Formats: sequence, C-alpha cells, structure tokens
Amino acid sequence: MSSSTSDWVPPSPEELQAMLPQYEISEIIGRGGMGAVYQGRQAKLNRPVAIKLLPETFAKGEDELNFAKRFEQEAQAMAHLDHPAILSVYDYGETDKGQLYFVMEFADGMDVHQYLHHHGGKLTQESALTITAHVLDALDYAHRHGIAHRDIKPANILLTQEGR
Repeated sequence: MSSSTSDWVPPSPEELQAMLPQYEISEIIGRGGMGAVYQGRQAKLNRPVAIKLLPETFAKGEDELNFAKRFEQEAQAMAHLDHPAILSVYDYGETDKGQLYFVMEFADGMDVHQYLHHHGGKLTQESALTITAHVLDALDYAHRHGIAHRDIKPANILLTQEGR
C-alpha cells in the first residue's frame, strides 16, 4: 500500500462489518482525504450510526503513538459536546488492521457541496446567512469546549431536513 491517502481504497461494507461486528454496515456514504464514512446500525441499541474510518497510514510513522493518543483525546472531547448542530460521537476505536474509527450519530441529508452541485451552484442569500449562522454558532460552542474543527468546507457542512 502506498503511503498516500489518495491511493487508499477503503474496505467494502462487508469487510468493515467483519472488523466491527457490533455494527451492521450498509454502505459507504462518503469518502475524502480524511477517510471514508459508512452508514450503519448499532445492533445492540438498534440506532442508525455513521462510522468514519481513517486510512491506516494516518496512524503509522514516527508520530504513530501521538496521533492515536490525539485521536482518542479528540473523540472523548467530541463525545461531551451537546449542540444541535454538532453530531454526537458514540464510540471510537482501532480495527485489528490498525485503522482508527469513530462512530457518530447518523443524520440523513446532504452536504453544502452536494446541495450547490444539485442547485446550479447557488444558495439564496437567506439560506447562506442561515447556514453561516448555524455553522458559526456550532464552531463557537466547539471552540469554547476546546475543539477546533480545522477542516471547514462545504463538503463538511451537513444540511438536514431538521435544519441541523
């Protein structure tokens, strides 16, 4: 495997299911520079979840232990956030193949990048201001709790029917 995350091929839902048997994995719903996101269900609690899986290259190298520790600390900090515009984190861990993952609340919707693609690249001024206000409120809340997002972009802003 190349050390580049752009060459990384995420496991199929069936492969991830074998690695994380406590979750029922249905499909890959997103992929980017930071890994892949799967839709699934937490079997014991019968609730929908999203599982973000990072490429194993993220946890390898000379800073391997520090990265894994930072990932753990960030997952724990995120799990304590309680804000309507921030998805809840339920769990985190490492697969037997060394891939870090975290499990979060599943929210059905599309990201701003997808929305713009489907709507001719345009948002109304009212929609843009509403989305911006929600994002800034969520970022302010996260920052006050010691979390910095570090990757704000349209593809990372989810729009849902509930207005989250």
